[in-house]
Order: sequence, then C-alpha cells, then structure tokens
Amino acid sequence: MHYRLDLIGGLAGDMFSAAMLDLHPEWLTPLRDDLAAADLGVPITVATHPHSDDVLTGTRFEIVEPDATDGTDPHHHHRHWRDIRKMLDTSSLSEAVRTHAIGIFELLADAEASVHGKDVDDVAFHEVGNWDSIGDIVSAAWMIDRASADSWSCSSIPAGNGRVASAHGSLPLPAPATALLLRGCPLHDDGVEGERVTPTGAAILRYLAPSFGARPTATLDQIGTGFGTKRFAEFSNIARVSTYIPH
Repeated sequence: MHYRLDLIGGLAGDMFSAAMLDLHPEWLTPLRDDLAAADLGVPITVATHPHSDDVLTGTRFEIVEPDATDGTDPHHHHRHWRDIRKMLDTSSLSEAVRTHAIGIFELLADAEASVHGKDVDDVAFHEVGNWDSIGDIVSAAWMIDRASADSWSCSSIPAGNGRVASAHGSLPLPAPATALLLRGCPLHDDGVEGERVTPTGAAILRYLAPSFGARPTATLDQIGTGFGTKRFAEFSNIARVSTYIPH
C-alpha cells in the first residue's frame, strides 16, 4: 500500500495523526489501549473530534490533559533529549513503535543541536518537551508502524512566512530547526503569513523519507483529512492522507 501526503495547510504532529485516524478510525481504540499501557511516566490519553471549517470536514486529534494529582507535572518547562530517550527506551511500547519514536526525536534533537551549537545529548526540548508534543510523536510512531506502508510520497511543502514565538524568542519562518529538517525537500511560497510546518511535522516528514512530486499511477483507495488548530482565510488548514493500491 502506498500512502500519499498532501499538505494543503501544512503539517504538525496533531495534523498527521488526525489525518491518519480520519483514514483509519478503527485504529483509535488500539492506539488508546497501547498508550495507556506504555508506562511513559504520565498516562497519555488521545481523542478525535469531527471538525468542519464550513468548507471541508475531517478530524481533529487531541492529546488529553493528564491528571497531575499524583505529583507528576505534564508541563515541564523543558525536557532533555537524553531523558526523553531513556523514557522511551524503558517504556512498554512495542520495539517497532519505540524505534519510530526515537528516530523522529533523534532527527529533532540533531536539528536543535545544530541550530543552538550544543551536544545532542544536552539538547533541551521546550515546546516539543511538553507532554502533548511527546504524545503527538509517540502517536505518529504508532500509526507509522500500524500503516506498514510500502512507500510514502508527499506534495510540495508550504514554507510559511513571517515569524513565530518560541522559547528562544521570535524566530523567522520556517523556524531554524524546521528549515534544517526540510533541507533537500521541495518548498513553495504561497505568500500566506504564518507557520505552516512545525518542527514536529518536519521531523515526521524527514523520518518517512517520502518521494516528492506527482501522485502515483495507481488506484486511489481511501482518503483521510486532518485539521490543524490554526485557521487561514485563504484555504482549509488540513493535511490529507490518501492510500493507493498498485495496479
């Protein structure tokens, strides 16, 4: 089976998972069960919601706020890559899901280390260290494993325009780590202001190593539409995932 990503609005971790679960809604229950049993320190609970922007319909994906009454804090200001890697290594996730999750995080850590001039083990994730972002990456890793795609392809990537606020201050778009992760990928500028691909979305793309260009010559099978949380006046903020069956 071939999986095709069309980045109409762009890509973030939650948009990838939303599109995959819109395509495969039957995956939600086993994903929840595996995350609940993963022993990641704080329980990760996920939910999907039907969504419409009055133009298109699809799905939104949410990491539900953990209960911190047991003394854990889901909102650490930052987590170091070495600590996240240890957490994943010692989790009860399947070996394949651990491998995918660590692979995505390693790409992010390498990019952040390069941008900030640090050793990779000393990289501290800020936005990506928040529990919802960890949940986004682990969920994406689970779905990559479940898909077992023969191949992936992707449309040209919207670069975004302007600046974005971060723990490091105001950054130009695409954000420096995102730009490093997208080296060698075809980008386009449609003139629309705002962040279109997040570092997490870029790391997922880099990990998938899709081909870029035309859609495959194959039979279109199913289509999933995942919404992001931002709204753009010019278009629906969606990522679309389609499956194709070779002739």
